[in-house]
Amino acid sequence: MPLTPIIQQKLNELKTRRRPPPVVSYPPPDELAEKLWHFRETDILASLSEQERDWLATSIAMVTCERGRVFYSPLEASEVVFILKMGRVNLYRTTEDGRKLVVSTLDAHTIFGEMNLIGQGMYGCFAEAAEDCVICVLSRNDMQALIRRNPDVGLRLLAEMGDRLQAREIALESIAFRGVPARLAALLLEEADADGVVTGYTHQELSERLGIYRETVSQILGRFRSEGLIEVEPRLIRILDSDRLQAYCR
Repeated sequence: MPLTPIIQQKLNELKTRRRPPPVVSYPPPDELAEKLWHFRETDILASLSEQERDWLATSIAMVTCERGRVFYSPLEASEVVFILKMGRVNLYRTTEDGRKLVVSTLDAHTIFGEMNLIGQGMYGCFAEAAEDCVICVLSRNDMQALIRRNPDVGLRLLAEMGDRLQAREIALESIAFRGVPARLAALLLEEADADGVVTGYTHQELSERLGIYRETVSQILGRFRSEGLIEVEPRLIRILDSDRLQAYCR
């Protein structure tokens, strides 16, 4: 499955159009202001000057992806970088029997994609909108130009890749040394908001986060519920006793 047609179209437009000087031909004021705000909220782009932000805002394509849309696959050969402006994205792999394993869930203001030059890779993952998303698409040439303009962007990207690699190693350690109940308990505690509520996940989606069968997740959630640790509703899990749930993680 290649890039979705709308994203590929936007990339083609970026490749073929003549680039105006950075001081003219900006997008409409409202759209430009929205792009600039998201750039300031993205850590990797925080060091950009005002002129560099303006240049970047005229160089990227902005698209929307509804929940469940797969917009990148390992079969895609193009080098492209995405800036997630709104929503969340799941990066996942598939097993031979068709199961999904979510390798990472990315939040808004995160940069990801495939670009060997800067060590930015998808590592054989699909990218799927976990909820409705707004995504900026940056071509290889524009990413290279941005790093030339501001080398600090490249350094921040390398630091970000290091953090993600460390997080992935921690996840692998959890798989190796923790049982499924402990991993599910840890995931619920990690995803819960300040009120102890986990929203937006089906049993199937929780199973994909852990790389296990949906039936196993349902069984363990049933155990937690019978022990008075949680309440379960459609797409909502309320933690009733976080201390006892935390004990499962040890």
